[in-house]
Amino acid sequence: DANMVKSSIGLVTALNPVLGYEKSAAIAKEALKTGRPVYDLVLEKGWLSKEALDALLRPENMTRPREWPANK
Repeated sequence: DANMVKSSIGLVTALNPVLGYEKSAAIAKEALKTGRPVYDLVLEKGWLSKEALDALLRPENMTRPREWPANK
């Protein structure tokens, strides 16, 4: 289910190469503390656009090697 995936704390693994360890760890801690989805927290903080986050989290993009441009 797509909502379960968006709520999973495991998403930080996919975000780490783009956001970096510090931001990914901060999101994980906040999600665990508040019970809020990682997906929503990333969008609220403005660290990625919805389009970029959705592209990053597509199964085909998470299961094959790929270089992602650094988030600015």
